[in-house]
Amino acid sequence: MTEANYVVPPAGWQPLLASALADYAARDGRVHAMRVHGSAAGSGEAMDQWSDLDVRLTADEPVAVAEDLVREIAGRHAPVYAAGRDGDAGRYTVRLVLADLRRLDLTVVTESLDTPGPADTSPPADVPGVLGSLLNDLRFDAVLAACKAARGDVLIGAHLTLGPARHVLVAAMVLRDEERGTTHHRYGGSRYDTWPARLSAAPAPYDPAGILAAIRFHTDALHELLGRHGVSGPADDGPLWALLDAVDKAVAPGT
Repeated sequence: MTEANYVVPPAGWQPLLASALADYAARDGRVHAMRVHGSAAGSGEAMDQWSDLDVRLTADEPVAVAEDLVREIAGRHAPVYAAGRDGDAGRYTVRLVLADLRRLDLTVVTESLDTPGPADTSPPADVPGVLGSLLNDLRFDAVLAACKAARGDVLIGAHLTLGPARHVLVAAMVLRDEERGTTHHRYGGSRYDTWPARLSAAPAPYDPAGILAAIRFHTDALHELLGRHGVSGPADDGPLWALLDAVDKAVAPGT
């Protein structure tokens, strides 16, 4: 692999790879059907060099078929740089990033499960419930992180403190989905794009005091985000503030 391969792939790579995969699938007796979906389907007008290739196969032995196809891709097209796997014996998905930076999502299902999946263009069914769950998750992570800071475990405390930032950004994504009526966004350009910059002011959680300060910052940020967009939720964080105050005193120099 030469250095020249480590650049974004050129536009138009998806149909070429899809054709090669179709030829392979046609030779595999376990495969009954293959179709391309997502942005590479149809005319491909929405496809650009950043698009991945989504392929769905109907086959016997989904796990074996998928893994054999991964080996075919790695051997004939490009080594696998990173991969994610999910599913079971009836439906199995492998997400690949190749060493030349092409991306593929391969889903293999049995004939009995070969029905269209749920649409990915609808907003969450219960936005307040989703946001309430995020607030709960933030509080849970915050309490665990504060307890780790109290015990001087900065390693785990810092790790846990990274979670609340993610919860704030997920909340912004959920609100954007609700506002635009879809969970599919090919590009940015909404008022919620300001939130990553807003979170850049968070204290660095790499010592006990920083962990506690970051927890306060992200908790306030989530409430600010929800409040700005008219989402009400349980706002009493008194237990968390009391814990943070107690840990502040415990980790203060000279205590």
